[in-house]
Amino acid sequence: MGKMKVLQIVRKSEGGMKKHLLSLVRLLDKDKYEIAVLCSFDKKTQEYLKKLGIAVYDIDIGDGISLKKDYRTIKFIRKVVNEFKPDIVHMHGAKASLVGRVACFAMPVKTVVTVHNFANYNNMSFYKKKLLLSLTKILDKKTHQFIAVSQALKDDLVLNQNVKENKIKVVYNCIDISFYEETTLNLKEEFNLPQDSFIVGSVARLIPAKGVQDLIKAASILKNVNAYFFVAGDGPFREELQKMIDSLNLKDRFFLLGYRNDIPSFLRNLNVFVLPSHEEGFGISVIEALSEGVPVVATKVGGIPEIIQDGVEGILVEKESPEELAKAIEKFLKDEELRKNISLRGKESVGKYSCNKMIEEIYKIYDTLKGR
Repeated sequence: MGKMKVLQIVRKSEGGMKKHLLSLVRLLDKDKYEIAVLCSFDKKTQEYLKKLGIAVYDIDIGDGISLKKDYRTIKFIRKVVNEFKPDIVHMHGAKASLVGRVACFAMPVKTVVTVHNFANYNNMSFYKKKLLLSLTKILDKKTHQFIAVSQALKDDLVLNQNVKENKIKVVYNCIDISFYEETTLNLKEEFNLPQDSFIVGSVARLIPAKGVQDLIKAASILKNVNAYFFVAGDGPFREELQKMIDSLNLKDRFFLLGYRNDIPSFLRNLNVFVLPSHEEGFGISVIEALSEGVPVVATKVGGIPEIIQDGVEGILVEKESPEELAKAIEKFLKDEELRKNISLRGKESVGKYSCNKMIEEIYKIYDTLKGR
């Protein structure tokens, strides 16, 4: 019996979706699976994939809806499917699953969609939204398998998209540090900070939904606390966030570090990790922080409460509440015993996010689809 062929489709991304895709294709057994990736990733990432023995098809899938551009993308995907002849086409995220499923419509392949985030129809005209919802409803019925990276996303698919519950499997993302660089990062030395100061940090794409603006406001509330704030990540909201930092006179205490590929080293510098998201499909940076023994403050949105029990593995607060964020951060900074106890419990809880467990669940899904 020959190898099962799997085509992965994903748009350009730098967060949990990209981490998940890279972990998945790295871990899939190359003796059992022949893998191709159709993506919009940067050249460095594409070279990484090629070194793994993976065929890479480069195309800019984009993010919004553009009929002319999307038509070209759909045409290209059909060409790749006809050339590669996959048994399964596995799509990640809303945009890739839209163009991918349209391209595969009526083609002899099994389709899998991994849902990483909640559907977002903001900034979309009424007619475009109506068209998209109608098309999605048709495509959902034809999709063979959905994977949700949290129970919250599964519930949303059932309630808001009317996807049948038995077509959705929850498979959590895993902790995979294999593609990070290991550095001897020392933020106190690098930024000439007092040795007795506390370091509060976050890892987030700089967009409004990640709530970094709330963390900046919380830092302003905590002006009398001996703490410094660092955010690893980049994005289109960076300039606005920097203006906020400057206007609140926080430029000596709050630092936007930009994109980093040494996240484990960064996390080990922190006394407290904060994820102030307004919405979050899963929250992979939370489990990365827990695995490094860093106590976590996060908002109780999306999949985060599936990772953190309030007061057990971390502290949960309401979204868009800088006051609650500030109070939770200060609680950790003032109580060393609390930090130790919660970080220990957090580190003990991350076993269920092993890469072996994730890949075994994916194997079951692929094998079941191949057998249909």
